[in-house]
Amino acid sequence: MRILGVTGGTGSGKSLVCQILKKQGAEIIDADEITRELQKKGSDVYNEMVRFFGDDIVKADGELDRKKIAELVFKDKEMLLKLNHIVHKHVAAEIKKRVAALKEQGSGLVVLDVPIPVEEGFFDTAECIWTVVANADLRVERIMKRMNISEEQALTRINAQLSNKEYEEIADVIIENEGSYEELEDLVLFELKRFLARLC
Repeated sequence: MRILGVTGGTGSGKSLVCQILKKQGAEIIDADEITRELQKKGSDVYNEMVRFFGDDIVKADGELDRKKIAELVFKDKEMLLKLNHIVHKHVAAEIKKRVAALKEQGSGLVVLDVPIPVEEGFFDTAECIWTVVANADLRVERIMKRMNISEEQALTRINAQLSNKEYEEIADVIIENEGSYEELEDLVLFELKRFLARLC
């Protein structure tokens, strides 16, 4: 079984790259999706988050208010670090569990879709790291459209993450996503062939 890691900042097109890989038969392990599952009401992650951030982050139905949490953490690096500290160890354990299950099933290609590259569950699991990048203007435009938020809010989200340069420094392969979907697909398929041929 081959394991590929895909990372990149918000608005870079990381998820689109993973969709293209899925069409090629890859099994996708999505860290964001795992995070949402782990934050459900009553879970360990939920309880830790409420203990740290307080009851203000809980909606009337008892679930976490993601919008409120985003407002808090994207304005305050310390809060973002604390959130990541609470969530990452649980996400890493779940990623490893899913990788083991897919290996057991005899899967050929597994892709780890991870927005925040960390050692455990990503660097120590993937054979090759692809970083998806795009210029800031394009990322802002995509985030505003996708999330229906202001330019300022989009920039705050981008600035809370690693810079393109920092993402590029951890990459074995850089996937530039500033053109058409067709151009991105061609690049992904080209790099996938190289990865499967063990050229990464």
